[in-house]
Amino acid sequence: MVGASYAGLACAAAAAAGGLDVTVLEAKREIGLRPHTTGILVQEAIEHAPHLPAALVRPVRGVRLYSPSLRSFDLCADGYAFFAADTPALLRWMAQDLHRHGDVTLRTSARFQGAEEQTENHAEGLYLPAQDLFTRYLVGADGARSSVARHFDLGRNRDYLIGMELEFAGQAHVDERFLHVFMDCALAPGYIAWVVPGIGITQVGLACRHPARLAIEKFLEKIRPLCDFSTLTPLERRGGLIPVGGMVSPIAARRVLLVGDAAGMVSPLTAGGIHKALELGALAGTAVAQHLKGLGLNPEQRLLAAAPRYRVKRLLRRLANYGVPDACIEAVFGNVLFQRFAQLVFFHHRGLFSRKGWNAVFGKNGG
Repeated sequence: MVGASYAGLACAAAAAAGGLDVTVLEAKREIGLRPHTTGILVQEAIEHAPHLPAALVRPVRGVRLYSPSLRSFDLCADGYAFFAADTPALLRWMAQDLHRHGDVTLRTSARFQGAEEQTENHAEGLYLPAQDLFTRYLVGADGARSSVARHFDLGRNRDYLIGMELEFAGQAHVDERFLHVFMDCALAPGYIAWVVPGIGITQVGLACRHPARLAIEKFLEKIRPLCDFSTLTPLERRGGLIPVGGMVSPIAARRVLLVGDAAGMVSPLTAGGIHKALELGALAGTAVAQHLKGLGLNPEQRLLAAAPRYRVKRLLRRLANYGVPDACIEAVFGNVLFQRFAQLVFFHHRGLFSRKGWNAVFGKNGG
């Protein structure tokens, strides 16, 4: 397993539970160091990981959405919550929990540098010279610009958002019941900016279509009337690319499979990927274990059958990339239809364009 990401660790746990000896290679010197994610978990992600320690996640009731002029309204859904997570600690916990599932070895400061086909003890597989490691199967969960994908000439992510986030100690005196989401085409064209009251910290960030210059200092100045971060101690600044082009193709070669961001398993519209990373990462681990025992379909077929195609969301992403003028956002911001569509986007667990989803928002119990 290349990459101790959400997808990589979920895959490793499932593969180990399936009876495989698993080695996880992580390029960073420690698990969870400078993660390229805000760490917002949707409720479905929690349901796929029911044993997460309560101290590492905090439920958030809903979303407070802001217009370019900082007008706002709140969005909630009955029986549904988001969860702010201590991402570094959560990844470390997942890594430590691997041993509960079976025989797993973790290697940090271990960057994938290529592999070659080889036979060892009458078993065919891949040899990784940099780690002096032989494996019967290799899974790449090594991010948006996957080295595994590049080495094996698999599908590559082509369309990205670029994001930056600042982390501050303490709370910024914003309502902790909500994720604070800001629409501003001038500062975050093609996407959004955000303030997340986390666990003992506050995260502030923005993302926009790639390539672009991220004006996060201007964003901090703009929202000063709402929350003054000059009074808080800055802890960390991080940034990275978010793939939003949908699933790459191909996602597999002989004895090799991509999962998570490496495979483009990220919603092109919302840029959310943790839920699918956990779900499909675990599926991939189970599929690889069964495949190596001669059972069931090959892992690629299993994964493709379960993975979303994101056809409509890719179309909406292309439209979003063009940007909507701030004046247009302001004109429709208070409109009931706009508010209900926004609710459908943020609480699309029912299916963005499913009858159940639309009935929930526009039906008798919607709004």
